[in-house]
Amino acid sequence: MALKVPVDFDVASLRLDTNESYVRDELKLTIANWAKFRHTINIGNNATNLRPTSGPTIKPAIKDSYRELAKSHYEVILSLGYAKVSLGLANSASKTNRLVFQKSCKDFYFHIGCLLDNLARLIYIINDQNSAFAIFTSGSRKGKLIRHWVDWGTLLSYKGYDRLKRSKQLRAIINIRNAFTHGWSCPIYDDKNTGNLYWPIAVRTKRDFYWPHDELKDMRKQYRKRVLVLDMMQDDLQFIEAFQDKVFAKLASHVRGFEKNNGVLIM
Repeated sequence: MALKVPVDFDVASLRLDTNESYVRDELKLTIANWAKFRHTINIGNNATNLRPTSGPTIKPAIKDSYRELAKSHYEVILSLGYAKVSLGLANSASKTNRLVFQKSCKDFYFHIGCLLDNLARLIYIINDQNSAFAIFTSGSRKGKLIRHWVDWGTLLSYKGYDRLKRSKQLRAIINIRNAFTHGWSCPIYDDKNTGNLYWPIAVRTKRDFYWPHDELKDMRKQYRKRVLVLDMMQDDLQFIEAFQDKVFAKLASHVRGFEKNNGVLIM
């Protein structure tokens, strides 16, 4: 069955790879429940950890979905680390290199988007009864596995996760990520006295942004409220750090559902 987390479980004493160790030891990010989930699935890297509970063999699709638990939970911790590194780069470049600053801001929200998409895949694979086999039945993705395409925006409702999904701050973060991915950069306001950089607070709710070279009148009307970019990013990082920790706590408690759905035990 899903491996039980020992009472004395200590994430600080785990042997991790260099990337994971850097996130834990150098970036000092919260990964306790990520590590507990990792433990319950026996890391997930090797499908020989699975034992069938019905029939003599395990279907390849089930083995694949088990391995994808490893792929996605690893990508979450990498993305969390990337986001903090991007924040650090944005902070160091904010008064010296505007291009690097803007790139780092974009990178920050891109990596958070990747983190959320991989959390969505974990939620889907762990909780959906048919996640190992379900395919699209129509459209351009017909015949393709849903678990290879599910992301935060397409994730269905699963018990225990809906309240987390309704977060106003989460919706704002996703809006910024989508705006920067599919649109264009948000105008930046430069405080000439301090050198501090601001975005309009509208970056958290609007999809497209006005252009200061020919829409200045609209900007003055719509962008009266502004937010210090670095402060907002720091707050969003703290939110996402806590958010992924909450999701992993739920995922770890639901691993037995994955075993039941797929007729396997994780050993």
